[in-house]
Amino acid sequence: MTALPFKADRKLTDVLSETKFTVSAEVIPPRNGSEQGKVLAQIDSLRGAGAQFLAVTKGAGGSLRGGSLPIAQAIKENFNIPCIAHFTCRDLTAFDVENQLIDHHYFGIRNILALRGDPPDGQPEWRPREGGYSYAHELIRQITALNRGEYIPRPGGPERDGTATTDFCIGAAVYPEFPDKMKRLQYFRQKVEAGAQYGITDMLFDPEVYARFLDDCGKAGITIPILPGTRILKSRTQAHKMMAKFRVNLPSEVLNMLPETATGPEAIPLATELFMRLVERLRSLGAPGIHVFVISDTDAAVTAIMRCALNR
Repeated sequence: MTALPFKADRKLTDVLSETKFTVSAEVIPPRNGSEQGKVLAQIDSLRGAGAQFLAVTKGAGGSLRGGSLPIAQAIKENFNIPCIAHFTCRDLTAFDVENQLIDHHYFGIRNILALRGDPPDGQPEWRPREGGYSYAHELIRQITALNRGEYIPRPGGPERDGTATTDFCIGAAVYPEFPDKMKRLQYFRQKVEAGAQYGITDMLFDPEVYARFLDDCGKAGITIPILPGTRILKSRTQAHKMMAKFRVNLPSEVLNMLPETATGPEAIPLATELFMRLVERLRSLGAPGIHVFVISDTDAAVTAIMRCALNR
């Protein structure tokens, strides 16, 4: 049998088990296929800064943005570091999900962050299409079934299409600051019970929030690794935007230390100091690593700060 031309990626659970503390980052595909060179340069910069794996978003903010699969493939194949491909089921039927996941499987993508996906901007009353999913745990359950070789029966087809199994390492989004304390744990537990093997938090700036959520998970018997996701902050203006958009907290002492705006090089040493404080506290709490949402600001300062985090 001829082997497929694409190598299988390293599973994230293996990376986390073999590395005491990881530094990773998340990139966003360029809108409508534009600026492909820019995102590839960003990836090269992050790899040069020591990122041990990367993640590629899909449909941020409910937008229709392609490129997630080929960029994830390029990271794995051309940049030679593991990659997490975000996979959203917001506008897909179960048949669509299966077909697209098989494409990921053929390309050697092994790490999936399984998400429902944000509703489109301006559509708060969004509902899934007929045959689609309302919750991420339903998507996770389908991926877990594919890992067992269980495919959706086709009308008039055989009861089982074959014995081939996929081999996805399944991740789930975690929301430690979801307003309802009971539901924030309940929703995550549903994802773990469906087959999630690791978690990545929503935007997080307060390490004590992470500590409390880990404690709640421990009491509930949830032990999968949970990566805290965060962003390097350079100003109070930027911090307020992040807090409002993601509905998260930033300790007041940190907020008060930030300049109102970041207009000069003097903001970089302070941003580095505050970020490293967060990294060290998260490390002391047992975080398996730090996952940086770089958005569009991968500049020399950000990569320098990531190098600093890696070398601590």
